[in-house]
Amino acid sequence: MTEKLFYQDIRMTCFKSTVIECRQDTKTGLYRILLEATAFFPEEGGQTPDKGTLNGLEVKDVQIEGDLIYHYLKQPLEPGIAVSGHVDWTQRFDFMQQHSGEHIISGLVHSRYGLRNVGFHLSVNEVTLDFDGPLTMEELRGIEKEANEAIYADLPILITYPTAEELAELEYRSKIEIQGQVRIVTIPGYDVCACCAPHVETTGQIGMVKITNVQSHRGGVRVNILCGSRSLQDYSQKQDSVSAVSVSLSAKPELIDKAILRLKEENQKQQERLNALQARYLELALTTLPAPEVSPHAILFVSATDTIAIRNAVNVLIEKYPGYCGIFAGEEATGYQFILGSKNKDCRELATLLRSELGAKCGGSAPMIQGSISGLPDAIRELINR
Repeated sequence: MTEKLFYQDIRMTCFKSTVIECRQDTKTGLYRILLEATAFFPEEGGQTPDKGTLNGLEVKDVQIEGDLIYHYLKQPLEPGIAVSGHVDWTQRFDFMQQHSGEHIISGLVHSRYGLRNVGFHLSVNEVTLDFDGPLTMEELRGIEKEANEAIYADLPILITYPTAEELAELEYRSKIEIQGQVRIVTIPGYDVCACCAPHVETTGQIGMVKITNVQSHRGGVRVNILCGSRSLQDYSQKQDSVSAVSVSLSAKPELIDKAILRLKEENQKQQERLNALQARYLELALTTLPAPEVSPHAILFVSATDTIAIRNAVNVLIEKYPGYCGIFAGEEATGYQFILGSKNKDCRELATLLRSELGAKCGGSAPMIQGSISGLPDAIRELINR
């Protein structure tokens, strides 16, 4: 078996070892290297592996198979040679903060609501917890408050290896059939759980826990959390955003929600006025079209206009004109959004021609089609008239 140095000292970042085996992986092309001992924690327990180097070479992946831990490198290392390993402490400590914070959250959810953590994912980008029942954000805010109280208490995080007899009597989460020695992580008063991953030594080292999102997931919920430096970074980014919006709206940071609601209401009123003006503009523009006796088709090009107004105008036109009636809203440089209709012709045939000859993106039914098109108005008119 590979000697797991990360269990002897979670703060070990530099170590010496010997290469036992080196083989090239046929799937990835990387070299699969087995060491006598390693401080690299592999991909296990829902989290991605440690980063770092062996003899200065980047370790691309670390996987565990049974009792053996394999390190994947782009270059080979000769069996029998001594190696110096270096584990990226920044990522290791970050992962320890996240994982310990997850234990407090999961322990509290289990004790308060009787829900089990049925999924856990920890990567450099996110931390997610899946529970097998419903939780509201209001309930999770209470869990978050208690979790941070556990952090303020700076409780010891205990690692034990109970005997089979002790384990049978012990109440703990993740009580499933596990081959070999079971490792128990205990946060007094908050959680007792079987876990293989490194953890911080006290809850105070987690820094803080922040729940950022909850959503329905497979009959339960998926919860996103941030701990330690990640929560600080998240707060800094959101503070910058709030400050920028505050300045833009000339509102105090604590009042920007009300300012945004007022702005939204004002924009809605402005949009309603604009839609009314556009509808009136279309009514006037329709009077410039040739009479049905002169042209069976009614094709009009206008500036960007409300879709509802365009549809209403097309419905008016198809009552008067026997051919195709369409309104193209936009400009030559950026293209047009259009709606075309007819009471007497199959608009799907026209859609086929517009797609094949002018590259339009459109679809619909026999009475009406809509879509977008780039091209000159004369070319579009010529195709419709043809």
